Amino acid sequence: MLQPLGSSVKRLPFVITVYCVLLLVATGSSAEERYNRSDFKYHSYKPNVSIGFYTNQSCDFINIDHLVSLKDAHESGAASWSPDKKRTFANDKANHVPSCGRVNSSKGSAGPKDFLRRSNDGKGLEYKIVRFCEYVQKYYAVKVKYGLSFQDNDSATFEQCGVSIS
Repeated sequence: MLQPLGSSVKRLPFVITVYCVLLLVATGSSAEERYNRSDFKYHSYKPNVSIGFYTNQSCDFINIDHLVSLKDAHESGAASWSPDKKRTFANDKANHVPSCGRVNSSKGSAGPKDFLRRSNDGKGLEYKIVRFCEYVQKYYAVKVKYGLSFQDNDSATFEQCGVSIS
């Protein structure tokens, strides 16, 4: 004989919730952990100079670089920020420098240690970062201003520029 569906249907939202929680635990991810650049609502603009900040060289193509990349910010605390705070961070000119397009592409979302390594790793684009310690100091100031973590940063890289993150 068939059982009435009433009690089974009432438990369905609970079963779905438990399934979703188990799925999130099994995959090790949550909506908050996934980085999406568009969440930051960055409004690009053209620099009014033709000299790249990192290399102090004239550039064929120049754009704005985030000292602390949006991905770095996301991974060091911004994932939990409100949309307004993410937009404020992304458009804060204290976190912007003009950069030669190829240097900016090479830097990507790297922090100071990896950016320095990429500048002379022998894997293609080679350039000399002539304002490395100034970059590190500005990077530090932005992270402090927004309360971002230094957990994934290398303290020795900062110390060589007179900055302590320990």
